[in-house]
Amino acid sequence: MLNVISFIRNYSHIIIIGLVCVCLWGLNARNSQLSATNDRLEKLTDSKDSQINDLRSKNDDLASSVNDLVKAVNQQNAVMSEVAEQRAVTVEQNRKLQNEIKRYLAADKCAAAPVDSRAVERLRDAAKSASGGVPDNQPAPVKPASGTDKPD
Repeated sequence: MLNVISFIRNYSHIIIIGLVCVCLWGLNARNSQLSATNDRLEKLTDSKDSQINDLRSKNDDLASSVNDLVKAVNQQNAVMSEVAEQRAVTVEQNRKLQNEIKRYLAADKCAAAPVDSRAVERLRDAAKSASGGVPDNQPAPVKPASGTDKPD
């Protein structure tokens, strides 16, 4: 046991220097790990910052698009209001015209007299022959104007 104590006394300065070297080596390794981790975190932070800036830009673009859409919808609503007002005016004018026509026709003897069913049939036949026998759900063929009032 004495040998061990005397060995430690004789070589204690070397042992302490060795322990300090081992501690310094461990601190250097730990410092390298922390530096690498710090570099990765800085890169990640830069990446996140660029992503945040990109998202902010997209958010601004989206907000601008939404504002444009709101303006367009408001303009469309204004146009639709004008159209609705014009339709209401037109309906009122049509109603007045129909009432006026009814008032004039009520006083007219010819308008009040029933039309003979044979005359109605002749008028329908004449209309069908004038249209060229086109079925009801088909458009009539367009004929060029001949400049005369004679039938074809």
